[in-house]
Amino acid sequence: MKIAMVYDYSRKKCGIKEYGDALVKWLKALGVDVEVCDLRKESYADSVRAALCACRGDLVHTQHEYGLFKGHFGWSQIFYYLTLKLLRKKDLTTLHTVITPKQAIENYVRFSLPYVKEKFVETFRGLLISALSPYVPQVFSDALLVHTLRGYELLPWIGKMKALFVPHFTPTPTWEVEKKWAECSEKREAPERVEIVTPGFLRPTKRYDWAIHALVSLKAEGLDVPIRYTVIGTTQDEAGERWYSYIKEFVEEIKEDLKKVGLEIVVQKKMMTKEELIRRACGAHIVLLPYSDPTQEASGILHDSLVCGKHIVVPQIGDVRNYPDAFYPFDIFNPLETMKEALRRAINEVLKGNLCNPSAFAYAHFTAIDRVARRHAELYAKLRSGRASPRPP
Repeated sequence: MKIAMVYDYSRKKCGIKEYGDALVKWLKALGVDVEVCDLRKESYADSVRAALCACRGDLVHTQHEYGLFKGHFGWSQIFYYLTLKLLRKKDLTTLHTVITPKQAIENYVRFSLPYVKEKFVETFRGLLISALSPYVPQVFSDALLVHTLRGYELLPWIGKMKALFVPHFTPTPTWEVEKKWAECSEKREAPERVEIVTPGFLRPTKRYDWAIHALVSLKAEGLDVPIRYTVIGTTQDEAGERWYSYIKEFVEEIKEDLKKVGLEIVVQKKMMTKEELIRRACGAHIVLLPYSDPTQEASGILHDSLVCGKHIVVPQIGDVRNYPDAFYPFDIFNPLETMKEALRRAINEVLKGNLCNPSAFAYAHFTAIDRVARRHAELYAKLRSGRASPRPP
């Protein structure tokens, strides 16, 4: 059986590409016949070309993200799925983002409109497409794969009927996770300075200002240990460029005052490979992921940080629902106070000499890339034979 894996193979700056590359590599290591079909977005015809390429497989597996398709909210995905249906191809879609129409509209208003200039007709069209696009993969796919319990709960009834569960992978095999846990469990030392990092793409949905506010509040309440908070990554679009410039200027204005209280903040724009990103995460004591998007389900950077059992401060996204003890969650609807308390707990653990979180290693072991790839291989066989039955996570 040949699997046609469809994702943005030729794109450089994208987490879905990294996910697809790693999954294909491990599936091939398990003996699965996989052919990659590149999903470009330079023209609307690219969606049809990807579908035609996928038709060479016995089963089509699409790594889905709305931003991978051309047009507002990826509306050209309709051409992709209609082509697969016309050619009667059986397809599985991994929903890397599960979003309701209401959330899609809210995201459009919050994260797109403030950064672009659109006429009234364009705005109305954007709102309409935002409301309809979430239904496209759910209606046209033969089966849906979700990473989290929360993702399953967000699906409408038609999506729940097709849903299967396989977690987002951690990019390390089980034996490497076990090795790193053994190494980390032998180390107990309190650092002189606490290193906190937010690695990855620079986006308006990452509220670095929340993080700065929370850290300043901790200092004001008497936390006397020196802290360095590093934001590092690259931008993907104009909105990211503007957000980066704003945060950079903001930090420059207050950096002298921050030094007086023992808080250093570094904002650096840099393109990183997956390996370098993991090194950055593993080189810190705490990984802070200040996501503000309530639709966030799983996070590649979160799983990169699990590789070495880091203390991870993150909102209550889908991965946190899967295994709460692995994280220090905060509430995006009350971010300043809850992020501050989550950071306080993580910093206290570091100051006790606990440089890694055993529960983070446990979740990393459960989601290790070799285990997740094996689950995919088993799922393909069941789907091909018609034995895979949708079930909640």
